[in-house]
Amino acid sequence: MNKRRFLMIALPFLVSFSIVAGIIYWQGTAEQRDLPIEANQPTTLLDYDVEGKSPREIAKWIYDNHGCGECHTLTNTGLFGLTPLGQERAEGFEGCPGMLATVWETLAIAEEEWTQSQRKVRGDFVDFGCVLCHDVGPTGVGLTEIGARAALLHMSCSEVDSTLNR
Repeated sequence: MNKRRFLMIALPFLVSFSIVAGIIYWQGTAEQRDLPIEANQPTTLLDYDVEGKSPREIAKWIYDNHGCGECHTLTNTGLFGLTPLGQERAEGFEGCPGMLATVWETLAIAEEEWTQSQRKVRGDFVDFGCVLCHDVGPTGVGLTEIGARAALLHMSCSEVDSTLNR
């Protein structure tokens, strides 16, 4: 299959998959937490008013409202701790830079040719909530609207981690 044809087939699939997976994941997260969402309560970082808020307040809001607490705990060591679910998911985890490198490497390979390890990493990318901020396209990994807002606020996952765990 030539590259152009592959991209024409893969692009709509990847975009659709990312959107659906993100919606399903985050709807499930809200249901699992059983938190009632009030009419005036912001539901995403796009709706959250950061004006006058400290970096710690913003980081805590992200942690509380974007599912971080399912896998992570707050510590005073400078790094997130792990819940039992987080410990289970962390088994064999190669770290965020390694995960992103693997996602990038899969872009140049037809999905049928991915190794088991690559398939696991791509699944983890969705399961870990990376698709909330990262958009995997046919030729690269970009940012979603929420990811772009988080970047403007200097609130990547690692920055939320270091801000809250000081």
